[in-house]
Amino acid sequence: MYPLTKSADRMKRKFKILMLPLLVGLFAYLPGKSLDLIPQPQQVKMGTGYFELTEKTKVIVPKEYAKDLSAYLPTKVLADVGIKIQVVSGQGSVAGKGIFFEKTKDPAMAPEAYELSVSQDRIHVKARDYAGMFNAFQTIRQLMPVGKVAVVNIPSVTITDQPRFGWRGMMLDVSRHFRTKEFVLKQIDQLSAYKINKFHWHLTDDQGWRIEIKKYPKLTQKGAWRADRTGIAWWERKAATAEEPKTVGGFYTQDDVKEVIEYARVRNVEVIPEIDVPAHSKALIAAYPELFCLDSANFEVAVGGKAPDNALCAGKESTYAFMENVIAEVAALFPTPYFHIGGDECDKRNWLKCPHCQKTIRDHQLKDVEELQSHFIQKMNAMIVKNGKVMIGWDEILSGKGAKGATIMAWRRGRHSPEIDAPKDGYPTIMASYQQSYISQVQGPNELEPEGPKGIVALSGVYGYEPIPQELTAAEAKLVIGTEACLWGEFTPTPQHTEYMLYPRALANAEVAWSNPEVKSWPRFQAAIESHFDRMRRDEVNFSTSMYSIYGSYALDKLNKQAMVYLLTETEGYQIYYTIDGSNPTMNAIKYEGVAVHQPGITLKAGLFDRDGKLLSPKITELKLK
Repeated sequence: MYPLTKSADRMKRKFKILMLPLLVGLFAYLPGKSLDLIPQPQQVKMGTGYFELTEKTKVIVPKEYAKDLSAYLPTKVLADVGIKIQVVSGQGSVAGKGIFFEKTKDPAMAPEAYELSVSQDRIHVKARDYAGMFNAFQTIRQLMPVGKVAVVNIPSVTITDQPRFGWRGMMLDVSRHFRTKEFVLKQIDQLSAYKINKFHWHLTDDQGWRIEIKKYPKLTQKGAWRADRTGIAWWERKAATAEEPKTVGGFYTQDDVKEVIEYARVRNVEVIPEIDVPAHSKALIAAYPELFCLDSANFEVAVGGKAPDNALCAGKESTYAFMENVIAEVAALFPTPYFHIGGDECDKRNWLKCPHCQKTIRDHQLKDVEELQSHFIQKMNAMIVKNGKVMIGWDEILSGKGAKGATIMAWRRGRHSPEIDAPKDGYPTIMASYQQSYISQVQGPNELEPEGPKGIVALSGVYGYEPIPQELTAAEAKLVIGTEACLWGEFTPTPQHTEYMLYPRALANAEVAWSNPEVKSWPRFQAAIESHFDRMRRDEVNFSTSMYSIYGSYALDKLNKQAMVYLLTETEGYQIYYTIDGSNPTMNAIKYEGVAVHQPGITLKAGLFDRDGKLLSPKITELKLK
């Protein structure tokens, strides 16, 4: 290398001095590294410096949103960072110092979209609607430090953001295991912080009816309670007898429901009720057995496991009169334009031998029981439309003649392809694939997880989901209105377990629903999630760290009497270490660098470590090489 001349050396030093602030700003605010925003905004441009938030910071919101924002914003800032802020209504001046929420009439700005500008003097939010301002505030919250600190510095940044989908949903099943009103409120608060805007409330199923219906009090007097089977595996539970005490359950009064709806409204969350019929109705039939196909039926609320004879009679006029009253009462209670009717997994064997059902098939010239289900669903649809709502159903409602005008929640895959069929047939479609969105399935190696289905839906699997199938045309793709993660309740016996299944997979689903594919990145999301673990600890939310689990397997080479060991993890950037002497691994153990070959007869223990030597794996993976 040739030595620099004196003038060249001076220029080099001057260049370093000029570049230093730029480099400091660049490396301090690398998107996805220092900001750790979830979901990832559509456009992020970093600035330099900080906005310092203090108790003297003035916060101005539009007058029409002042009632809600003046109550909500200070509560969250105080809880997050320990600072009391005052929110006032008015137009304000973006030239002043403070935080300004401005309502714009810009027609180019989409619903729920926002523009956020943070400089050293002010924070400026522009949005067309309340939802946009709410979403901007959630981003501001994520820009703040985690926990109470002496100085709250918010990094300078310009963000232009809008949702990919209007439907960004989470379904919670409270029928299998009842969750209190307070628990539901807590989850709505958490989910809304990640811009999830639809709360699908699965209120009825075989194991419990959870909503007060004033016209039919036995739905909650009997249908909300079941015999205790605590501690017995779900699929091993024996049916209840009439003599057993029914002590497990609960329900929401209509006042409870109104409180949840209002709480959710302030948080930009729409609450959608689901009354699941004609199947998944054992609790309903237990309360009103005259709605079953056999007139002499006498049932108890299901306790778990299989629930045979759980379909309403589709041939009795009394069934339709009953449902008309239920639908009217529920529709009047919920302001959402949607009403989810279920319609899934209907066992039609009783319909084949039911005289009422067979007569209905003949009278209406139906081909078979598949068209009888379609007949039932179409009558539900007419009732729902009469009450000013749009019907949503699981994709089984496409069976028979379908249900024109409805919205489809497409969950099945494989032999069925509703994710393609529904949009091609002109149905607005919500994607809820059981393969990537059913977070009731375990999220790590089965042997390391609590009781659950054998299928695994890992965090990276939820995050990698693409809701729009390639087979759709551009016009058909527009009918995909969003996506939803679903938490069924069979294997969530406690509130803590429910949260463990929800988080952090709900955050991955939030980014799938909000962020465009081109701004998504699994390594970035994986790195960001760690700071959100701190936020959830702060908010006393239970969560899973199964993303650090190790999937271990081996293949036995009988010819050479060797075992070829495979150790995998869904994370990137960490290292696996393992032992073969029975001790727990440390970073002084054997480093896994690919397929490892060992002699059979040993026990291998593996763990995942970060660069500082911290064991990340929630549980040590053990492999007995036989």
